[in-house]
Amino acid sequence: MKAVVGNRNKNIMLWLLFPLVIVAIVGYFIIMPSESYLKEVAGFFVMTVAMCCFLGLFLRTRLQKTILVFCYLVLAFFAFTKLSFYLEYGVGISASALFVIFETNSNEASEYLTNYFGLETIILALGLSLPLVFLLKWKYKHANVTSQKPRLRQLATTAVLIFIGLGSLFLIKKKFKKENIPYAAITTWNEYKIAKQNLKDNLAQPESAAFTNVVSTKEPQTYVVVIGESTSRWHMQLYGYERETNPKLNEIKNELLVMDSIITPHVHTITALEKILTLANAETTKPDPNGSIIQLANQAGFTTYWLSNQKPVGLYESIPTILGSAAQHTRFLATEDYNQQILDENLIPELTAILAKKEISKKVIFIHLIGTHLRYEKRYPKKYDIFQDTLPSLQYLHNKAITQTNTYDNAVLYNDAVVRDIIEVLRAENRASYMVYFSDHGDEVYDTMDFLGHNEYHGTRPMFEVPMVFWFSEKYNIKSDSLRSYRGRKYSLERFPHTFAQLSNIQFQGYDATQSVLDSTFMERPRIIKETQDYDQK
Repeated sequence: MKAVVGNRNKNIMLWLLFPLVIVAIVGYFIIMPSESYLKEVAGFFVMTVAMCCFLGLFLRTRLQKTILVFCYLVLAFFAFTKLSFYLEYGVGISASALFVIFETNSNEASEYLTNYFGLETIILALGLSLPLVFLLKWKYKHANVTSQKPRLRQLATTAVLIFIGLGSLFLIKKKFKKENIPYAAITTWNEYKIAKQNLKDNLAQPESAAFTNVVSTKEPQTYVVVIGESTSRWHMQLYGYERETNPKLNEIKNELLVMDSIITPHVHTITALEKILTLANAETTKPDPNGSIIQLANQAGFTTYWLSNQKPVGLYESIPTILGSAAQHTRFLATEDYNQQILDENLIPELTAILAKKEISKKVIFIHLIGTHLRYEKRYPKKYDIFQDTLPSLQYLHNKAITQTNTYDNAVLYNDAVVRDIIEVLRAENRASYMVYFSDHGDEVYDTMDFLGHNEYHGTRPMFEVPMVFWFSEKYNIKSDSLRSYRGRKYSLERFPHTFAQLSNIQFQGYDATQSVLDSTFMERPRIIKETQDYDQK
């Protein structure tokens, strides 16, 4: 009887090999090249050894089965995370991906699960979960067995297991830190906290040491910077899209300067806006000190406002919130989950109330739209549910592609009306003013591949190519038709602080007119995406 029990206790470790087998088999088909595959399997093997050693410390104790279930859950979870990332993106999970995950709130996570979990991912999850059913059944069926080993032998076994376990952890740190998600997550989380604290200590403050010798006129002026969300120019009528998704802006097209070749440096809001709104760029990713255009406007004597229709997720919880908190007045309108209807028209009364404050002569208003953020059907009222047929040029004709393309186009149509309303409210103020509208990034909506949404691993053109539209009032000293020759300039939004400074008649130490897309001295520079890749050479 003791021999049977002993064998059973020794064999329970075999359960922990199942996730490793899944990683090896499934990884063989989805991980390329072979060197990456071998390193991923080796890294997961080392992590499995470490978990087996941890379980070994509790063999023949009353906790052995509980620890077994725990260890299996840990390995199965990380096997699923690793493989599902490869299934979805074709690459291993990285530190930059973990930064985005840490910034993601529960609403965006639920949207991810809804839109990106395909049949292959579900089968993978079920396959890894199946042994757990047997483990739980076995756990409650059989009684635990206490140790019968002599104390000296037990101590020696424990010492060996601790030695092997610590050795495995050392290997993970030195040789497989990229392949082992737990280690990468812990180290990246520490880096993330430090980076977030630096942002709070610097970019959340009203002023920045990055801007010196700031000079601005005292004349009455009102400037509006509208930041869109997930809106690709690929689905905009202004850029030649076959559907009439911009009827309102198209009516006043002769008043607009529509830039034709603008890209965002990243396809996630947090990484994109950190560069678009601050002095960070591909050449200087961590300027010290760094400063945002909100801080620059403060130091130039403007009264600044940050109006957002995106949830702040708690004070200082997200990078856009940190940047916006530097404004003298902040207002976050969105209180519903992103799965609920959130309409950007709610921002218009707020803008109107700000413009009515005639005693404030210099204003810069930053408006952060919910735009065309997933879920698209929740981004517009019923009367904008216009597009319901199948787009003739649609490459992928399955039901999801047809439905999501229609809802996205309806959201773009509504976004068009909101931007036009902002222009009309600003026009009615009748003072020197401009509005610039751009989107933080775009979405792939079955344009170049069978995919919905955005991620930097696919990084398709619709994700990077965004609209940039200018409108100038009659009293502003620039006419849009005088700038028509600038429309085709290739420009990355990471240079936007210099365009903002020129538009807003602000000078500061370090201002570079050649980085402003509207300056006569403008110089085209390599448009870097994903930190190091030249967009025009990819």
